[in-house]
Amino acid sequence: MNIINKEILVNINIADMDKYGSSITGIRLNVNNAYTDIPDLLKEYIDSNEEDNESWQQIQNRINYIYSAVSIMLAKLDEETNFILKVKEDISNNKLLIFKPNLISPICIDPTTHGAGLMIYLNTNWSIIAAIMRWFHDYANIHYSHMAIAEGGCSIELYGVQYSKYTKHTITNEAIFEGRSHDFYGDDDNFYGGWGFYFARKYLSYHCTSDEDDNPMNGYDESCKGIYLSPGEAINKMMIYDINQLQIDRSRGRTIDIPDGQNYSEIVLHKVIVGGNSSDLEDIKLYPCCVLINVPTMKLHAQDLITNALKNLGLGLYPLQCAVTENPSDTNWLYGSQNTKIPSYRSLVPHSPLIMKIDGNTHLPMRDKYGRYIIKRTAGFSGTQCDIIKAVQSQGILIVNISDNINIVNVVHAVPTEAQPIPEGFIWASLDCVALDTFCARYCFNTLPMLESKKLKKEYHFPTEFIHDVPIAKIKKQQIVSTLWVDSPLFRYYLYNDAEKRGIGSCSYYIKGVDLTNNTKLASYHGHLISLSNNNMNELLTKTLYYNSNSILHSLQPTILSYAKSNDTLFHSNLYKELLAGFDENHDGIIDYNERGTGFENSLIEVISNTSDISAFEKYADLKATYLRSLLWLKYSNSKWNADGHDFLKMKILTMQLYEAFKLSNNKELNHDLFFHNMVYGKGYWPSFKTAEYIYNMSTIYGGTTTETISEYSAYGSIFKYCDIVLNNSHYTSSTNALLNYFNDLKSGIKPLPFTFYIPIGFGKMNRKPIPNTVETNDPKLIFTTEFNEIW
Repeated sequence: MNIINKEILVNINIADMDKYGSSITGIRLNVNNAYTDIPDLLKEYIDSNEEDNESWQQIQNRINYIYSAVSIMLAKLDEETNFILKVKEDISNNKLLIFKPNLISPICIDPTTHGAGLMIYLNTNWSIIAAIMRWFHDYANIHYSHMAIAEGGCSIELYGVQYSKYTKHTITNEAIFEGRSHDFYGDDDNFYGGWGFYFARKYLSYHCTSDEDDNPMNGYDESCKGIYLSPGEAINKMMIYDINQLQIDRSRGRTIDIPDGQNYSEIVLHKVIVGGNSSDLEDIKLYPCCVLINVPTMKLHAQDLITNALKNLGLGLYPLQCAVTENPSDTNWLYGSQNTKIPSYRSLVPHSPLIMKIDGNTHLPMRDKYGRYIIKRTAGFSGTQCDIIKAVQSQGILIVNISDNINIVNVVHAVPTEAQPIPEGFIWASLDCVALDTFCARYCFNTLPMLESKKLKKEYHFPTEFIHDVPIAKIKKQQIVSTLWVDSPLFRYYLYNDAEKRGIGSCSYYIKGVDLTNNTKLASYHGHLISLSNNNMNELLTKTLYYNSNSILHSLQPTILSYAKSNDTLFHSNLYKELLAGFDENHDGIIDYNERGTGFENSLIEVISNTSDISAFEKYADLKATYLRSLLWLKYSNSKWNADGHDFLKMKILTMQLYEAFKLSNNKELNHDLFFHNMVYGKGYWPSFKTAEYIYNMSTIYGGTTTETISEYSAYGSIFKYCDIVLNNSHYTSSTNALLNYFNDLKSGIKPLPFTFYIPIGFGKMNRKPIPNTVETNDPKLIFTTEFNEIW
């Protein structure tokens, strides 16, 4: 296995291991023996019409390995907490064992290739769910008809529409969860695409009794046909519930009061989660409430620190399709993007303390009569998450949190092409989501041995000893060069303390577990992860620098601010002051996670959500949506680049351009700066900000900075492909290297395709040569629009 973490010998007494706080149990396994190969094996199995028994057996072997690991971990949790007694009691009272995965987007099985979908590492793996379900079945003797999946992924319905258009048959949301829609063409053929729960069912069918209520395949037909059965009606069936869909029948939801709510005094939740109205016996029979098994996959988050146990509930339980009124046609959504047919993002749920008021028709932020954005102060993302978890806990629901840290997703949490899964090899479980997230965050941001970190904490008065090495930019002979210092985003982060104060859980914990890779025990000392072997005790540390590119100002703050200062010194820019003016509300020189700017987070999510709605319903909509989504970042960052004079993404773009500088400093090869030729970048050397800004802007528009690197998946490439398909009979896009072939034909004198792409002054040339089909302009009504047989 790849060794991503390191072990440091420590001299501590085994009797001093942590014993108090919330129990966290864990397992460390061999990453290569878990689910890494399952997508390839599953493709072989699917492509064989499910007749390749060897591939299927190998899939089962990998799930069996996960099952054996999970069994040790959950048995230890039961030893510490006796939680199975409560689970059995609740199930005997007809409550359902609900499994809540984390599905950002359901593309784990590609519908075309049947191989790994783009989002395979960003979602909870179905094989983990299968292993955990089997454990509850075997250990607690709970039959599968007493279990169900409940999830409210952002884009499930969007893909349902797109898959249905692609196949010319109805693909239900539940069938996308299944990853397989049976007898699709009426000739015993199947459609594959989505998450893959059908294969979890198939695996579990080898591990069940002969009782009809223990058949995990029951409920699959209902998924494919879109038949909704409440838990009380789903006799002998293991159902999948899309908990976003409340507007189709508001009787499926219940409003829960939150006496100490900070962002919400009440929240509407699906009754599958919170149960029926206690004063209505018939409603209770239909919806008897649940035991909630919360199964996130650990990622670094764009608007938060991490996404794990807290956020999988704290954002993922808000129903997207739930409007102000109970009218089925009402699209004035409470939590999702207003007036969209398919709200794909929870843009109305506060993601930051300051949020802008949104115009439900234009999907843009509103301004007052003086031209200032209308801004409301909230309790931020902390309030959003804590409010809904308090609502769930108020219903007496037992929550078991099981976090997949086999691969921790670094750099981005929702963009598969940039996400970096880091094979750490852990799975963790706890009844306390606050303790679990506190520990997981500490592990991610702790690369220094505890003896060293404790000394640094004392010397520099750090608020925590969980710190990691970070690059710091310094000037050296007119170059900006990285050196090392220490930092922790935990210095600037308050969610766990907020949640503890509100009684959701505790930041104190102790760990018990097993390392299957070397047969040692896992424990904790002062919160640090320890491996116990005979008389040796080793601290387990990650080697990885964890951060999210979209929140890099907060997660790698000293890195970004030191670069800004260095660039200001060399080039008389004003980056450092701009950053503090845009984010540092209390003027203390520190930008904490509650200082997120003037509300652009929700506004950005809103405009992105609107492009998703377009992608579902217009012809060749995926190309138009890519075009609009790519350009909106720049378009709304500069008041001169759009007709309405918006600049609400100004600070967001600045942070992304600074991240571009960070990326360029990490290039493996040295390159000359584009504007200051005495400078280089790469191998720890930073570019000038002017170079980083240029590369970011050109890459956003074209996907590259040379005609050879212009991408067909960029804004420019999307226009080109659309025009070629619609107006040129797919002459170029029917073959590979479409853009290069087009550019070569233009050199030979062929007539250009009939589209004109308007861009700001300075964006229309590469290597001093005009980019075909572009026109530079100062007209804000034209900038970032395209003319052909229609106008984009």
